[in-house]
Amino acid sequence: MNILLLEDEERNANRLIRLLHDIDPSFQINGPLASIAATKTYLLTMPDPDLILADIRLSDGLSFEALKSAPVSVPIIFTTAYDEYAIRAFKFNSFDYLLKPIDADELADTIDRLNLRGKCVQNDKLQQLFDALGHSNYRYRERFLLPYRDGYKTLNTNDVNHIHTKNKTTHLYLNNGTEETVIFSMDELEKQLNPDKFFRANRQFIINMESILFVGNYFGGKLIVRLKGYPEVEVIISKEKTSSLKDWIDR
Repeated sequence: MNILLLEDEERNANRLIRLLHDIDPSFQINGPLASIAATKTYLLTMPDPDLILADIRLSDGLSFEALKSAPVSVPIIFTTAYDEYAIRAFKFNSFDYLLKPIDADELADTIDRLNLRGKCVQNDKLQQLFDALGHSNYRYRERFLLPYRDGYKTLNTNDVNHIHTKNKTTHLYLNNGTEETVIFSMDELEKQLNPDKFFRANRQFIINMESILFVGNYFGGKLIVRLKGYPEVEVIISKEKTSSLKDWIDR
């Protein structure tokens, strides 16, 4: 199978290539292509791929702009970090999609399903998807506006070491050792924060990728995570989430 990969994050692309070769070493991977311009050039000048794996956001815009040049008979699997608007659009228009970090089994199952289904002309639905997602301006949270004395102060999400909820209050623990409280629930923050950078470890903790100091084995197939600057904090990862954590880190 000849697969065209559209992905502007090198770490994500390398991991996806590894997963594809684990599924079938004979897969021929073209790319990754990181921009709309490069993708348009490839689609207009190179042989048609058998499958396109496309991140919805490339370095210079949405991949849908480039995919307008794709042959209508080529199946497309979209990959995306959590974006509620995009997911609704995919489901409504019956398109295949995978959430990052991509699960190896889900990737294999989706490719198998496409092989059984065969190629199908989907130009009308693809245009509907372009139209729906063209109105999406979703951005992950980059900062918090917090009350401070007689006014407000800003806090960059990169300065957040980890987030912990206790007694129904959500606390941001910062890299400088200080702490702030916010009005948002853990579920709300999980959706607002970039999943490439933040991981929902359990009901009580969200951790920043850059804050991880050590990951160790724990009882019953669980993992324990220790964080930079917070030696007293132990974040326990359930057996069910250990694979997701490892995949999230190993990209």
